[in-house]
Amino acid sequence: MTIVSEKSEPVRTGSDLKSKELFGAPIMGAVFLVSLALLSLQIVFARLLSAVLSHHYAFAILSLSMLGIGLGGVITHLMHQYASESSGIVANRLQKYAVLTAVSVIVSLVAIVYIADNQSLYSHLSLYWLAIIIPFAFGGCFFSVVYRNCGSSSGRVYAIDLLGAAFGAALSVLALQLYGAVVAVFMFALVISVACVVLLFFKYKRGLWGWLAFITFIVSVILTNYVINNNKDSIWFKNLNPDKEISDAISGPWGGEVSSTIWSAFGRTQLIKYKDNPDHRDIYIDGTAGTPMYQFSGNFESPGPAVDRLLKHFPGAVPFRFMPSEREKALIIGPGGGRDVLLAASAGYKNIVAAEVNPDLLAIMKQNSNYNGHLYSGFKHINVVKAEGRHFIERDDNVYDLIMMSLPVTNTSRSREGFALTESYLLTQEAISQYINHLSSNGQLLIITHDELAVVRLVRVILDVMSDQGVTSAQAMRHIYVLGSFPYPIVVVSKSPFKQNIAPSLFEEIRANDYSLAASFIPYADQPGVGNPMLQAIAQGRLNIDGLEAFIAEYGHNISPVTDNRPFFYNTDFGVPKPLELLFYTALFTSVFILFWPIFIGFKSDKNARRKRLLKAPLIFALLGCGFMLVEVSLVQRLTFFLGDPVMALALLLGSMLMFMGMGSAISTRVPRYKEGDYIAVAGALVSTACFVYALFLPNVLSWLIDTSMYARVSYALLLIAPVSVLMGIPFPLALRSLGLIGSQSAVPWMWAINGIYSVLGASAAVLIAMYAGMDQVLYAAAALYAALLLSAVRG
Repeated sequence: MTIVSEKSEPVRTGSDLKSKELFGAPIMGAVFLVSLALLSLQIVFARLLSAVLSHHYAFAILSLSMLGIGLGGVITHLMHQYASESSGIVANRLQKYAVLTAVSVIVSLVAIVYIADNQSLYSHLSLYWLAIIIPFAFGGCFFSVVYRNCGSSSGRVYAIDLLGAAFGAALSVLALQLYGAVVAVFMFALVISVACVVLLFFKYKRGLWGWLAFITFIVSVILTNYVINNNKDSIWFKNLNPDKEISDAISGPWGGEVSSTIWSAFGRTQLIKYKDNPDHRDIYIDGTAGTPMYQFSGNFESPGPAVDRLLKHFPGAVPFRFMPSEREKALIIGPGGGRDVLLAASAGYKNIVAAEVNPDLLAIMKQNSNYNGHLYSGFKHINVVKAEGRHFIERDDNVYDLIMMSLPVTNTSRSREGFALTESYLLTQEAISQYINHLSSNGQLLIITHDELAVVRLVRVILDVMSDQGVTSAQAMRHIYVLGSFPYPIVVVSKSPFKQNIAPSLFEEIRANDYSLAASFIPYADQPGVGNPMLQAIAQGRLNIDGLEAFIAEYGHNISPVTDNRPFFYNTDFGVPKPLELLFYTALFTSVFILFWPIFIGFKSDKNARRKRLLKAPLIFALLGCGFMLVEVSLVQRLTFFLGDPVMALALLLGSMLMFMGMGSAISTRVPRYKEGDYIAVAGALVSTACFVYALFLPNVLSWLIDTSMYARVSYALLLIAPVSVLMGIPFPLALRSLGLIGSQSAVPWMWAINGIYSVLGASAAVLIAMYAGMDQVLYAAAALYAALLLSAVRG
C-alpha cells in the first residue's frame, strides 16, 4: 500500500533500476562522510556562534542549518526536475555539490570571523544567518540528489546517512575538546573534501568537477594542517563582542587582557588579567558568566589583601556573620574561580565540597595554582569535584550545614538544541526541596542572585516547596531573609525558623553597608517601610502566592511555578523570546508555503508528462520532521540531567539515537513492496505509544535510577532511547520508497525540503511548548504527531 492517493498502478522507476549500480561503495562512502560532517558542523557552528553572539542565538543557528538543508531540496527540485538521470550525471552532480559544500564551509567561517571582528557589522544577525545557511543549502542539495535517485535502496542509504550523523555527533565533541571550534570547522570541511575524492572512484566522466574535487582536497589538507599548528584565538577573533561582559572587563579602568583561552565542547573559557589590579582575575565562558579569581597566599590566617577585601566588602560574606556555630560541612555549587570556597573556608567550615561542571574552568584554576594559593588542590578539607551541582546532590547522602551558590545560571549554550538548554535545573521546586532536605537541623541555603525580580521568583519557589511540606507562606517567611545588596542581592533560607533576635542585627548590617532596605526582607520586622512590601505582606498573611504572581504580572513579568518539567527560571517574560519568535514564525510561514507546491501544483510523473498533485506524502514528511525534533529535544534534555555530564551526554545521546534510527532504517529494507503505508502507520503508532508512556513514567524512572553508577546510567539511557529511536528510523525510507512505486520519484527533493523545514518548526515548537507547558507536554505533542501517521494506511 502506498502513501499517496493516486489511483494509478505502482511502477518500477528508472531510479529503481539503476539504484544498485549507483549506490555502491563510492557513493555510500560519500553519503556517510558528508552526513558525518554536516551534523558535526551544526554542533561546531553553534559552539562558535555562542562564543561570538549572545548564547540564545545558538538555537537559531542550529535551526537555520536545518532550514538550509531543506532549502537544498527546493533548489534541487527547481534545477533538476527535468534533467536526465543517468548514473554518470548523478555522480557528477553529487561531486559538484560536495565540492561546493566543502568550499562554502571555509567561506562561511571566514565570513563569520570578518563580521564578528568588524564593529559596524557584528550586530547584524542576518549576515551570520546568511553565512551559516549557504553551506548547509549545498549539503541539502547533495542529499536531495541522493534520495531522489536511491529508489528501492532508500533503506540502506538512509541507514548509512544516519550512521554517519551518529559518528558526527561523537566526533564533533571530540574535535571541540581537542582543538576548539575554529579548527574543528576546517577538520570537517576536510572530511567533506575526502568525500569528494571518494566520489572519484565511481566510474563516470569526471571533467571539471573531478579536478576541482582533487584541488579542494589538497587545499583542505594544507589549511587544516596550518590551523592546527597555528591554533591561536587571537588570529581569528581580534575584537570581542562589545555587548558581552568580557568586553567591559578589557576596556574597563583596570586594563584587562586575555591571558589564556580554552576552546572545547563546553565553550570558550578565557582568563582575564588586569594590569592595574594584579590581585584580581576573571574567568569568562563565551564572554559571559564571569567568575572572579583572587590572589590568595594559601594561608587562611593571613590570606592577603585581595581576600581581606573580599571578606570585608563583598555582600556574600555578610550571611556568614549570622550563621550557627555548627560549621562542619559545606557544599558549594558552581564554585567558579573560588570566591565562595574562600568565603566558606574563611568562615571556618571544616569540610568543603565544591561541585563545578566546567572542566576548562578547573583546568585554568590548576594552571594558576601559584596565584590562587592552590585553593582547589592544596587543602585536605577542600574537595573540588567535576560534577553538575543538581545532579551531584541528587546522588549525595551527606547532610550539610551550608549549601551555597552564586549567580546560578548557565549563560551559555552547550547543547544541540541551544535555547532549550540555556536554563538548568538548579532553581526548580524539586531542586530547592533537595537542598533543604540535605541541610542539617540548623543548616542554611545561601543563594546570591542577579536582581530583585530573580529574588522574588526564588522566594516564590521556596514558598511553593514549603507549601508542599504543609508550611503556610506566612510561616515560611520566618525561614527566609533577603539582603538588597545590589548588584548581588542575597536570599538565605534556614532549615529551622530564624530566631527573632536576628532582626536587629540584620537591620544594622543593611544600614552599615548602605544596602537597599526597600529590596530587603527581615523576618519579624513588621513595621511599615522596613523591607520589601510584597514580602512583608506575605509574612503578615495579607498576600498569598497567587496574589504575588498576579501583582508581578501587572508589571509585565512572569514568576509562574518553576519545576523540573518547566526549568526556565530566568524566563520572566510573558511573550516569546525575540530570537525564538523570529525563528518560529519564519519556520511556520515557510512550512505553510512549502506545502503549496505539492498539494496545488504537483510534480511531473515518472510515467508521463502529466502532473500529479500529492496530499498525503507531504503531510507525512512534515509529521516525520516535526515529530522527530519534538522527541529529540525532550529526551535529550531529560537524559542529559540524568547522566550528569552535559558534554558526554550530547555525544552519547545524539549519536546513539541516530545510530538506533539507522538500525530502524536497515530494518525497513525488509518491508514487502506495496506495504509501505501499513508499516509507516504501525511504526508511527508504536512511537506515539512510546512517547505517551515516556511522558507518564520517564521522570520517576530516571529519579529511581539516578543513584546508580555512571556505566549503569549510560546503559539505562541507551536502553530507554533504543526502542523509540529504532521505530523512528523506519518510516522515512519507506515514505521515500513509496514515492518511487507510484511514479513520483521526482518529488523526492521537495519532500526532503518539507522534512527539513518542518524539523526547524519542530525544534522551535519544542522549546515553546517546554517553556509554556512543560517537557512532558512536548512528548505528548510528539505522540499526537506520530499517531497522525495512521493516515498513511488510509486508502483513497
